[in-house]
Amino acid sequence: MELHVWGTPDKLAIIDADCLATIWYMALIIPTEKFQIITSSNTDISKSGKLPTLRLENNEQYDGFLDIIRYLSEQGYDLDKSLNKEQKALNHGLLLYIQDKFQIITDYTLFLNKSNYESYTRSIFKNYLPFPMQYNTPLHFRSIAKKNCERIGLTIEDKTEIEQEMLKNVPTVSKVQQLKHESMIEDKLVLKNSVSNMKCLNYYQNLIETIIKMQKELGNDAKINIFGDQITTCDLILVAHLYIQTHQSLPDQFITNYLINLSPGFLETKTSNLSKIELKLSKIKIESPLFKDSPNLLNSIRYLLF
Repeated sequence: MELHVWGTPDKLAIIDADCLATIWYMALIIPTEKFQIITSSNTDISKSGKLPTLRLENNEQYDGFLDIIRYLSEQGYDLDKSLNKEQKALNHGLLLYIQDKFQIITDYTLFLNKSNYESYTRSIFKNYLPFPMQYNTPLHFRSIAKKNCERIGLTIEDKTEIEQEMLKNVPTVSKVQQLKHESMIEDKLVLKNSVSNMKCLNYYQNLIETIIKMQKELGNDAKINIFGDQITTCDLILVAHLYIQTHQSLPDQFITNYLINLSPGFLETKTSNLSKIELKLSKIKIESPLFKDSPNLLNSIRYLLF
């Protein structure tokens, strides 16, 4: 089995929670000799246009975290096998909830937050994609992120939009005025980014409270994982989103600071499984893709034609 994800053989990409959660799932439950992790960073190989993609020896493939873990569990690699029927139903519902709601926060953190997008997200695609894909792909993902965040009224204004608004009232007639105008635009962008961060955190607080309440109702509020000591699929997707949202590479650590100040226990308990996961990952060889699976213009044309 080949699992195609974002990244390089040296470092997995910190941009997609589904990719990370799928890698972790397979690392925790499947013998290392039975699968390979391929950092193809090529969405063209996926029928859904998104990674991860699991490709089998018979060329059958499964796309996305949900379809992949469904197939793997059918093959006997079931991370949730210790749960009873009622718990499995609840776990699946929580998984869908976390995947949907926390994706909004991850999208905002990576693609809409001004500092993070301009100083981290936009630039890292050059590590995974050739010219000109390294420029087009983050713009495409940002457009998707905007639409997803708009579902909860979380919007941002780009520099061009603010510039057009201000030009109506402040026409520039000299270099000095133009520089002042640019400074005013940047100040307004920073202010709007701060306001958007607050909106994001208000929504985030409700999500965290829901998870904490659910775990308490299950009688596992003192446990690391939602259903007790055993890590499940909903724990994995939650930790994957937390891992991205609080990653040290992000210039704006507004999520991390919020969790440290207002919910330190939540962050600590939910990420305590990372050491176990990283130990398993250290034993897995991560490989580069073959040319036919690499992201390049020739392959893109081939996928379009065939």
